[in-house]
Amino acid sequence: MSAYVVTRPIWRRFRPQYLARAVWHVRRGGCAAIVNERGDVRVLLPLTPEGKLTELALWALLAVEQQRWRRVREGEAAGLGTAKIKDNYGGSVLDWCDRDSIHAGSVRTIKLDCLECAACCHDSNVLLDEADFERWKKAGRADLMGKQYIKRARDGRVTLRFLGKGPCQHLGADKKCAIYLIRPDNCSAFVVGSEACLAAREDTLGIRDI
Repeated sequence: MSAYVVTRPIWRRFRPQYLARAVWHVRRGGCAAIVNERGDVRVLLPLTPEGKLTELALWALLAVEQQRWRRVREGEAAGLGTAKIKDNYGGSVLDWCDRDSIHAGSVRTIKLDCLECAACCHDSNVLLDEADFERWKKAGRADLMGKQYIKRARDGRVTLRFLGKGPCQHLGADKKCAIYLIRPDNCSAFVVGSEACLAAREDTLGIRDI
């Protein structure tokens, strides 16, 4: 399926004195950036009934290389997720707030068609692992492990080789993936409508908002 309907959280920024408003927003599905006088950014994020970050909230943290978060245990924000954003990524989170400022409410529904987009297939860092190699071997495509298609870094990481700053070599003119059925796990795990998705659309297609 190439077309998706995604309900996304809307990002809002708040001062610490307006924490109650931020909590109200997040409990309705949104995401909040709490910015103090020093410019430090802490986020409040929605959790699932099982106490885990929602998928889009998790991917938002991953987009700013933030893996650690905790559940608020007491106070008015109890039951929500929170994390202190690294200083060099605070601007990115606030940019999400600026982008979403034109939208009302705490969530919004968007429609995305991957075959009309393919932005995530341009100039990406697609890490590969043994599971990908085994999949290619079983499919009779061991050639995909050659230097033409992959790069090996000194630190041991292996990634897909792209055409300079352009598209993936496997992306066709019709925006279909030539190895879709055996594509890397990193590609199949990519979340439609995530911050990484929207960033790719902006960088590749110049689409700031949907």
